[in-house]
Amino acid sequence: MKKQHSFVIRLLLLSGVAAIMSTSCIFLPPKEADEKVKTEVGKDENGKDVLKKDGLTCVWQDEFDYTGVPDTSKWKYQTGHGNNGWGNAEQQNYVDNSTKAETAIVGDGVLKIKAYHNGSEWRSARINSKQTWKYGYIEARLKVTDRPGAWPAFWMMPENRSDWPKCGEIDIMENAPAIGNHKIFSTLHAEGHSGGSGQSIGTKIYDNNLSSEWHTFGIKWTEDRITAYYDDVAVGSYNNDGTEANWPYNQKFYIILNLAIGGTLGGDAYVNNLNGEAEFLVDYVRVYQ
Repeated sequence: MKKQHSFVIRLLLLSGVAAIMSTSCIFLPPKEADEKVKTEVGKDENGKDVLKKDGLTCVWQDEFDYTGVPDTSKWKYQTGHGNNGWGNAEQQNYVDNSTKAETAIVGDGVLKIKAYHNGSEWRSARINSKQTWKYGYIEARLKVTDRPGAWPAFWMMPENRSDWPKCGEIDIMENAPAIGNHKIFSTLHAEGHSGGSGQSIGTKIYDNNLSSEWHTFGIKWTEDRITAYYDDVAVGSYNNDGTEANWPYNQKFYIILNLAIGGTLGGDAYVNNLNGEAEFLVDYVRVYQ
């Protein structure tokens, strides 16, 4: 009896372990959930120090360690009011800042994108990287505006952007307190998911200190997946399903930094509370491949 009882117990234990293993395979969170990455200093083939992240090497960066206007070899401007306020009923007029530090000002190691009302209109800056990339880790360290009425963003668009949303859009960081206090969100847009039905890859509610603290926002973008990271921690991702409608993210994109005023997400009802001025600070922008 003891031998038979012992055998039954062993059999039950083994069955239990198998069940646990099977259950674990079903219910474990995605591998990338809460995944952390870190920036390290490595060496290139010539022995020179280079920044590395998640096995990738920094191939482009702006540390804003100079004074004046953003480096014109790296950045260019989109100007004007856009079509219907850039498609979102935004109020600002984006102006060229390539020769005069008016709405994009570099100093004290940071880029300040400044929106202000000049008595007749809101003026601000929308700067685009001159270089484009396909895949990699793209990040920026930011002090977010976090004021209702203002709408700062760090995002990417493709070289061929004539057919939105089919062309694709990658919103790495947006902040629109008018639709949620201290809220950061990251969204993908494509033919199959756009506008109010965009594909979320991350969101987080911060506290009252959001506008006074530095935070790093980035994406890890491969041919199979785009994952959003907040302060080097993965917060969400989207997988390539193999369809053109849902995955136009297989082409080169450029970086955009801008500060919009009012509109669908900025919130026109709050603009007067800005008292004629808002700012969005950028410590650095980096691309790793």
